[in-house]
Amino acid sequence: MKKSIGIIYTAVFIALCCIPLGATLLFPAPETIGKEETQQMPALITDEGKINKNIGTEFDKFFTSSIPFRPQVITAQNMLSGAVLGKKNNNVITGSSGWLFTGESMDEYIGVMYSDRALHNVSETIRIMQKCVTEKGMNFVFTVAPDKAQIYPEYLPAGYKKSDKNNLTVLEKYLKDDKINYVSLRDEMLGKKQDGAFLYLTGDTHWNGLGALYGYNAIINSLPGRHETFSGVGCTVRSDWQGDIAKIVYPAAVPECSQYYFDIDISDIRFMQPRSDKPNDELMAELQSDLEKNDSIIRTMNAKGKGSVYVSRDSFCRAMLPFLVSNYRNAYITRSRSIDLRADTKYDDVVYEMVERKLDSITDTVPLLYAPAAEKHGGTELKNGGKNKIAAENDSGDLRIYGLLDSNAVKPSSKLIVKLSTETGESYYEAFPITDTERLKVAEKSDYGFTALIKGCGNEAGKIQASVIVSD
Repeated sequence: MKKSIGIIYTAVFIALCCIPLGATLLFPAPETIGKEETQQMPALITDEGKINKNIGTEFDKFFTSSIPFRPQVITAQNMLSGAVLGKKNNNVITGSSGWLFTGESMDEYIGVMYSDRALHNVSETIRIMQKCVTEKGMNFVFTVAPDKAQIYPEYLPAGYKKSDKNNLTVLEKYLKDDKINYVSLRDEMLGKKQDGAFLYLTGDTHWNGLGALYGYNAIINSLPGRHETFSGVGCTVRSDWQGDIAKIVYPAAVPECSQYYFDIDISDIRFMQPRSDKPNDELMAELQSDLEKNDSIIRTMNAKGKGSVYVSRDSFCRAMLPFLVSNYRNAYITRSRSIDLRADTKYDDVVYEMVERKLDSITDTVPLLYAPAAEKHGGTELKNGGKNKIAAENDSGDLRIYGLLDSNAVKPSSKLIVKLSTETGESYYEAFPITDTERLKVAEKSDYGFTALIKGCGNEAGKIQASVIVSD
């Protein structure tokens, strides 16, 4: 009898395990969720004719994404665990009144701090950027898009306690000391919030069109010259926006939230990049969506606009696109953090925008800017060897100096000056406190890396002695 019961249990267990496989064979694969990529059945043999060593992992991703009714199951599960039990799902926090928050922003909210050296490096990177830009006769502004939780903490679950001190509040003190043209969008959003209208999307990580307009005006008003403020432009509010995080947690029943649509005529604007046969309104809607397709570089010309702008941005800038391209005659808007202003091309304004929860990513990528010259500097001179690694190479005719320094020789607020010695004399340049992980072949960035790109003299790389002066 016991043997028969065991056989029955085993058969039932095997049958239950086969249900997903059978459903996968009988029903079409569901649509991808959020920004997931469509998974293909992995091949046993790679294109190079070798056995695919990753076939297990690849098949697991393929099979998991192919199970029918997956969106419905995920939606039901998240509704129960998030809305009812208050648990975090897919790194999304369910707040009150339908508000959703990304878990990524909670470190900033509760005050998890970077090291003092890391915060100094962020400010120093912005300071050198500003110096490079202004020395070329261009205006510069740095701004930070505030996380949603900082503006609407009242909708967070009670367990999250806001800290009075976080990385941005400390960074702002560095920026003030370094005389950076900085715009506090946090203060702007908190001030405008008092008017009563919501400025962020309930089911999205980003601000809505109204919040973007306030952000645009705060940025643009910090720059010289007259700009279009769009104060008299008509607006329509529609509850038709599907938020990026709402689509992740409720893929089968995405709640729609209210979005602001401004009556801005962009029919005469010429899109140089991306090239498209679509009408301008349709292309703009695509660029403003969270699809993030063909938007790494956006270049426009507008005969009715004035001046030119270079914008290094993240996804928060999507909602500001109609305002920017309508305001400027020429706009160059890039998602790349390798801000590239080496060429002789000049812009009237340069805008550098970053979301609050990713402030440390400012020092992930070395800007493509020539190191500004520095005066002869006092401090500790470090040379190659021991715990100091200093390298030089020819970079398309320019000289790139980079490396890692002994952490014991660098104080939290130390500035780094590259000293070049040749037969004809010495020269000094300010170095970005950024680790070139690719060239150094290290997995993670260090707070004690540096990089300086010096115009010309790349062919002399083997004849130049390089050291780094660490200021006190």
